Amino acid sequence: MSAYNHGKYISRCLDSVLMQKTNFAFEVVIGEDCSQDNTRDIIIEYANKYPEIIKPFLPEKNIGMMQMDVATFPLCKGQYLALLNGDDEWTDENKLQIQTDLLDSDKGISMCYHQSKVIDEITGQEWDTEFTGEGNELSVEKLFLGFNPIMTASVMCRNIGALPEWYEELPYGDMPLYLILSEMGKISYIDKVMCRYRIHAAGNWQGDSLKSNLLKDLKYYNFINKKFGFRYNSFISKILALRYFSLVLLSLRNDNPAEAKHYYKSLLISDTGFLISHKKDILDLFKILYENEDKEMFNELINTDPGWKIS
Repeated sequence: MSAYNHGKYISRCLDSVLMQKTNFAFEVVIGEDCSQDNTRDIIIEYANKYPEIIKPFLPEKNIGMMQMDVATFPLCKGQYLALLNGDDEWTDENKLQIQTDLLDSDKGISMCYHQSKVIDEITGQEWDTEFTGEGNELSVEKLFLGFNPIMTASVMCRNIGALPEWYEELPYGDMPLYLILSEMGKISYIDKVMCRYRIHAAGNWQGDSLKSNLLKDLKYYNFINKKFGFRYNSFISKILALRYFSLVLLSLRNDNPAEAKHYYKSLLISDTGFLISHKKDILDLFKILYENEDKEMFNELINTDPGWKIS
């Protein structure tokens, strides 16, 4: 587990772990990253009350989300790891047992996850996640649809020990972990809601700007493409094209044509299929950027929201 400024949620999170009914012992390794609220105090209180279960990792200074993952993974001694962030919670008292039984039953499964209840505290909406795989298995290709189909709090995986040295260079840690695990075995799905995943303004993704999140994705997919020997380039190139397209439009909305040209050049060398399917839009952007046509004539295009998913 990791927690940062989760004082509002951390008690419910830890209580949801402590309520688990299992035929095995488990421990909670939780990294608290020098929160500015009372998160650390609450964790210490729980650790004092449940010293055999709660094992806090408390750095003296903020080390960051990715560095926290790298620091805490080797501290986990169990055969399996169940992931959870301090602002989420488990809702089924049998969650750990159900997932452990599944992993025990098939050594070819490297990771399993389940349906989640998503609570958007920004909009007030709630919904259950949808399975994007086939049968009860998620293929590696489904990790390259331009969005994360797996909520962190739903994951249990085999303990792979220390994370790769390059892991902390990435902007976020869930997707690369799933990719690593997908190359070690199957990813299985359990069709049952057993956790709540929260979206709120202070989240790592929701608390950042659109541009910052688009740039995070560019960094992630370019890095992963190289690190995995371009094995997934046919999928990644489509995602990169969509991100560059989004950045061109965003730059034009922000009246920054120089920046728009920068991303447009990257767009042109990204994915042939994307360029063909968006030929008219690509040509219209050329007219705006290089033929000085009035961008007001292309307001509908410029204000388009391309979204995050690739088709």
